[in-house]
Amino acid sequence: MTEPRPTVTPTAEIPDLPVGTLLRFAPGEWSHCATARLGTYLEMTLSRMHRNAVREDEAVLWVWLVGHEHPACTWAHVDPHPPCLQVMVRVDALTAAAGGWPPA
Repeated sequence: MTEPRPTVTPTAEIPDLPVGTLLRFAPGEWSHCATARLGTYLEMTLSRMHRNAVREDEAVLWVWLVGHEHPACTWAHVDPHPPCLQVMVRVDALTAAAGGWPPA
């Protein structure tokens, strides 16, 4: 595996998803999350996409997302609090999770 490069200009479109979007990722589609066990499915409610934090690893683009673990975190029903998930997600998996983005 090559060393991830610093911020790169993405060669792929990154979906523009609204805050609150529910996303589900399979094992291998996400990485670098201290609060979730690698090799498991990850469901999250999107709080922010760091479009300026895109990494390339062996020709695969990754983007940094933050959000709340779904359904364990009841963020929508309690006082606002910092996101409980910070995760790198494959851009192709994010596009697939966006459900057909971009629109035709």
